[in-house]
Amino acid sequence: MSLAVVRSSLTTSLARYGRSMGLWILLLVAPVGARFMIAARGADATLIAVDNRVPWLTSPVLGVTLGVVIATLLLPVAFIYLRSNATRRQPWQVEEVSPAGRVSIAYGRWLADIAVLAAVLAATTAAGCLLAVLLLPLNEVDPASIILTLWVIAAPPVAMVASLRLLLDARRWTRGPLGEVLFFVFWMGSLVLVMVGGQAGGYAANMTDLPGFMSPISYGQGGTDNFIIGGAEIPPGSAPIHLDVMSGVMADGYLAARLSWLGMAALIPLLAGLIYAPHAAGKTRKTAAWLKFLEPGRARPADPGARPARAGMLPGVALIVAEARLMAGNRKGLLAMAVVAAAGLFAPWSTLAGPAAMLLLVFATTAHAGRSEQKGLLALTTTAALSPAARRIAFVLAGTALALAMAAPAAASGLMAGDTRVLLEAAAVGAATSATAIILGALTRSATAPRLVLLIAWYFYLNAGGAAAG
Repeated sequence: MSLAVVRSSLTTSLARYGRSMGLWILLLVAPVGARFMIAARGADATLIAVDNRVPWLTSPVLGVTLGVVIATLLLPVAFIYLRSNATRRQPWQVEEVSPAGRVSIAYGRWLADIAVLAAVLAATTAAGCLLAVLLLPLNEVDPASIILTLWVIAAPPVAMVASLRLLLDARRWTRGPLGEVLFFVFWMGSLVLVMVGGQAGGYAANMTDLPGFMSPISYGQGGTDNFIIGGAEIPPGSAPIHLDVMSGVMADGYLAARLSWLGMAALIPLLAGLIYAPHAAGKTRKTAAWLKFLEPGRARPADPGARPARAGMLPGVALIVAEARLMAGNRKGLLAMAVVAAAGLFAPWSTLAGPAAMLLLVFATTAHAGRSEQKGLLALTTTAALSPAARRIAFVLAGTALALAMAAPAAASGLMAGDTRVLLEAAAVGAATSATAIILGALTRSATAPRLVLLIAWYFYLNAGGAAAG
């Protein structure tokens, strides 16, 4: 590994981060959000509830709360930023033919990502210390406890996000939507795996706790696992609960496990560099013979003597139709939508067919939003007869229409029975998915952010349907 290449990759990435406006927005997210994440003493609602009671606010509890928020809820935001920020486009045409090693380049970029995310942790730490001064008596303000608890919990998962970004960028298949899906599975799996360790304690159990909050919260209350993260309503009159979170931080195997996670995160760039697959410019994949019918036919040759096209009678309708065709994609996409529509006749909509339709719509809308919101294309569409704002409205209407088309058989069956639930649910899901995709696509100029946000929303929709059915 060449240190000169590492240094060059690091300084280049940091320079590009410094020119990115998104970096400053990212640095402000946690400090601004921290003001609404911390429950003051006497509050009846809290981000973390233990045994349906509000933890008594102390400096260590404040640090744990901020660490939990970063290690769980803000990890997707960090991944979105790393995946779609100013460094997402790399000069691979030059790098891949240069003698510089991929491992050295990977470590340079990883260190730049770590530096950026460490700045976010530092900004959150400063905000936590300021909140401690505002919410606690001055003699109880302990910056050292805030720093220790926040960084011990949040640093390993944040470093793992930076490492996974590099690993997913190393292979051709995971540079696109599959990479976002795999990260989503990893993120949700890490939250579920926390419960596997339970109250057993020790190094092995703490290694199942990548987010790092089980030991500080559980051991702080004698080994309980009855806690809620993400906001909870506390029964009136409930007394606050006192947590000794420092005993959990210092528990057997906890700090060793956190260091092990950091070591694993530091080794992943090595793996990413070793398995890196060069880009293949212009490479096409052959289609199996039995799938040839799904491929589009040969385009008709241009006719130089054809008459100029006349203006459409209903340009707005034509724009909606065009947006829907671009979302639906090729015959494979249309076939998948037809299968989901047919499944709606036999499977419950809210538990199976509806989530399947939303999942298809997530990938269709985010891919099209990522394409259509690129700066170069926007400069071209501003010269069209209809404005970019009109096209975005048409985008939402087209996505809603596709959702209704997939729900049409199930909705028709429900309407004949006097039930409008499927129709209204499909319209709401289609409109919300399309609007989220185009808004986030316009803000980030990328398909990554809307896709990951909508995958999280899809997961909640899937579970909400199952809970309602239960």
